[in-house]
Amino acid sequence: MSDGVDDAALPRDALDLRDAAAELDVHYQTIYRWVRSGRLPASLVGGKYLVDRSALETVRSTRETPDPPRPPAPGTLRRHADAMHTALVDGDETTARRLARELSARGTSVVDLIETVLVPPLRRIGQDWHDGHLTIWVDHRASAMVGRILADLGVSTRGRPRGTAMVAAVSGDRHSLPTSMAAAALRDANWRVHHLGADMPPGELVRFCDEHDVDVAVISSTNPDTAESARVAAHDLEEAGTPTILGRPGASLRDLLDEAIARRDG
Repeated sequence: MSDGVDDAALPRDALDLRDAAAELDVHYQTIYRWVRSGRLPASLVGGKYLVDRSALETVRSTRETPDPPRPPAPGTLRRHADAMHTALVDGDETTARRLARELSARGTSVVDLIETVLVPPLRRIGQDWHDGHLTIWVDHRASAMVGRILADLGVSTRGRPRGTAMVAAVSGDRHSLPTSMAAAALRDANWRVHHLGADMPPGELVRFCDEHDVDVAVISSTNPDTAESARVAAHDLEEAGTPTILGRPGASLRDLLDEAIARRDG
């Protein structure tokens, strides 16, 4: 490059805008707009813009990296919930798991997948069983299928964990899905999770947290008959020094995630 500019004074690996445009296979005016907008850093030397090759490579990498998928809209999720309901009632596990995988691949968060696509069909199936429209094995089969779908969501490994949580339900509360949902949501939010499942003796929960580095304990409580036992277990965990979240009617998974951060930092 010359045009009255001393080549020795140019930045190393510098390209003028025409050469940079050729490198990226775009029009000269496109490169010029990127420089003027600040998207492409450049130096003004001898009245002409020069671009360092490293900056050019950064722009190239950005252009070649596809934008992350936009998560499906709420209406789309509700339509998938209807399809999920049909699959769960029919025992079509292949379709149910495919629906969940596709939504996850399209950017649906674990919380949205659970609360909008999985929970409403389960509630509908449970109500239909209660009303005598479905047999008990349809309800149990659907719950087992959802448990395996939750297992498909995997374990988060993104960087440093937010903290360590223990998730369980006390003896007598045999509903395992709420604990699985809480564990999946926490893992997706980058928590390390000890998922102990349902029907755990309260004393063992205290012992576990005593022997492990647990930042927050989460006690699921969905059975009215064990509500008092769950409350006592939460109190005992707190007394032993473990911040504890006790499940309550109407609480969402987003409430759980917010409260977990608050209790960890409190």
